[in-house]
Amino acid sequence: MKPTSAGQGPVSPDAETVTASGVGRELRRLRKAAGETQAETARIIGVTRANLTQWETGKYLPSAHNARQLDDHFRAANALFTLVETARSPHEHAPPAVGDTATVDTSRSLLQVFHTVGAKLAERLIRDEHGKPLGWRHNLQKSTGPKALSTAYGINTMLVVGDPYIDLHTLAEDLYRLQSAQGWRGRAGGKRPETTASVVDALFRTSTMSADEGLDQLEGSLDPYSRTRPYLLSAVLHTAVRLRPDAPLTDRLIDALLAARLDFDGSQLWPEKNEAGLVAPEASVVHTARSVVALREVLRSREDRNDVREAADEATQWLIDRSHSDDGVAEDLERPRPDGEGTTRIIIRHFTAAWVVQALATAPFLPLPRLNRALGTLWERYDAEQGLWAWGSGDLPIWQTLDAVTALRAAAFAAAGPPLSPPGTPGTP
Repeated sequence: MKPTSAGQGPVSPDAETVTASGVGRELRRLRKAAGETQAETARIIGVTRANLTQWETGKYLPSAHNARQLDDHFRAANALFTLVETARSPHEHAPPAVGDTATVDTSRSLLQVFHTVGAKLAERLIRDEHGKPLGWRHNLQKSTGPKALSTAYGINTMLVVGDPYIDLHTLAEDLYRLQSAQGWRGRAGGKRPETTASVVDALFRTSTMSADEGLDQLEGSLDPYSRTRPYLLSAVLHTAVRLRPDAPLTDRLIDALLAARLDFDGSQLWPEKNEAGLVAPEASVVHTARSVVALREVLRSREDRNDVREAADEATQWLIDRSHSDDGVAEDLERPRPDGEGTTRIIIRHFTAAWVVQALATAPFLPLPRLNRALGTLWERYDAEQGLWAWGSGDLPIWQTLDAVTALRAAAFAAAGPPLSPPGTPGTP
């Protein structure tokens, strides 16, 4: 696409091939002609400045919704929207249909990103000298051995991206045999309900473990300390609901998670912890989002729980109203030592943006501008060269890629419209 001078419309899409870079140049021209900074335009449209930068540099294309908003804002008489759709149309795979989000560029659709994730994880699978798969390490850049938890993350990621890159059943059977009397433990030993929940989830989803056995494992992993930590409760609840939504353990976990909330200016939300003697605790975005995701999963089969619906709706509205960024955070867990001699400190990192996306995508209504902002933060952590998601330090934790693809899948299902909807559904021809 040829550049145009200020005050002129863009070149007709038929003149030559329209690219994402060409769309970016036209968007930048329109913004400068309007005398706006990137920050000003981004605020008006309801996206992050990073989103706008990615569009103007041609890295990503705006979604159809965002393209319409930009077109209306700059009074481009549908020309900008047409350019975006023309740049997108030559490709067989539609970009991530997540409603109001910055999408990957036209040469890399969401399906292709998922394919890349699966292929990259298959490459990083640790094998023995005979080629037998052993599992994954926690940080995919390190040279450590495989761990039960990181292997569970890898299995669950492969299940999300959907392609059979490796024999997951054999890998799951080996993971099953690693259990101890206290479930699957981390390096610090002792009870680790979040670890057991992730492993049980992977084993159940690969038909390696029954629901009854999984519930027993979850029950055995819990202790009084778990009730003070929303992260532990939501992680175990999410798996328990998948196993059996009407199980007594599921009900107890629901009640415990609701009881872990605190009052923040009239809103019942989740802090990082709920212990006696806390000094000025703050509502936590990631723990509230994680709790909402677990509670929405409950509501899929337990519509009778009006208390769950009210809690999820109240927390969702708070997440929507938040204006701060969704950067990742770290949580300090002090787990009791198995020998009873004091505690062991464990640092847990959370990919906040991914959990906010999931929480918003499961809401009864879709808050597109807020969803877009969380998705923009999520994509900022995507390392296209590695084909995986990276923490701010440069680490490649396997759990972060699992959280990212799970969030993207949820958003795609929530906001997908034609032509991703099957024929005959509302809104399709």
